[in-house]
Amino acid sequence: MLKWAICSMALFAAVISFAQTTSTPNYRGTPKPTIRDYGPFTNSEVVKTNAVTSWAKGMCGNPAGHCLFYGGDFYYNPISATVANGLANETTNLVSASPYGAATWVPFTVPEGETWAVTGLFTNDMSNYGVLDQAPLLPASVAYWAVMEGVEPGTPGTIVASGTSPATSTPTGRAAFSLIEYTIQVTGLSFDLTSGSYWMIVVPVCTNTADPYCSEVFFESDVDYINATPTNAYGPPEPLDASFFDSSLFAASFDPTNGPLGACGGSGCDAFSAGVLGKSTK
Repeated sequence: MLKWAICSMALFAAVISFAQTTSTPNYRGTPKPTIRDYGPFTNSEVVKTNAVTSWAKGMCGNPAGHCLFYGGDFYYNPISATVANGLANETTNLVSASPYGAATWVPFTVPEGETWAVTGLFTNDMSNYGVLDQAPLLPASVAYWAVMEGVEPGTPGTIVASGTSPATSTPTGRAAFSLIEYTIQVTGLSFDLTSGSYWMIVVPVCTNTADPYCSEVFFESDVDYINATPTNAYGPPEPLDASFFDSSLFAASFDPTNGPLGACGGSGCDAFSAGVLGKSTK
């Protein structure tokens, strides 16, 4: 099966140049190079950009909101370099289908006796430009989001809530694999989750055929659990080795992301950088 992970040996395509660091499209600039097949990324060292995320206690997201769950920051550890990775999470002119081109489903748990009033969802994604654009449709900047329960390998679960909503794309202050990391976030949501196990996605959308940046890539950042809790993780711990990858383009139907036969080919992907905003009642 064709893999769509940063460190996979067989990726479908990517951009030859990753020089731009802004999320604002420049339509007067030179169009991006033609997309070509390529091998795995080799520059995986994390660098800092000008944007820095700083949260008060109980906050997460970008822009920050009241946090219910956050899996933690992407972190590159040279000692465990082979587990630093990311997995396709996008609907673009390069990876296009309905309701998404590729989605990385992230697990989370609502504790027993609690009800979560969800107001927002977000994922942290490595991208060459981080542009959201579906013009001439309005609103232009959107993401597809969903929460599901009852997922099993090869079998989708039941959608609890989903939609296409206005979204923001904001640099996190981290960069790796010659890509910039952006938080893709939807807010203004309103639904409740009772105690139990769930999976979530926030898939960036860039489908404006007149926008050269919509042939970019988005890889959802994975999270390393190497002898420590991930930086800034909050709420119930993210269940390990319970994420799934779904993409009709890559002939994947809720494939496990971890392990040698998983979507990431055995390189990391036991957890991902995503979060839930809202308030909890007991």
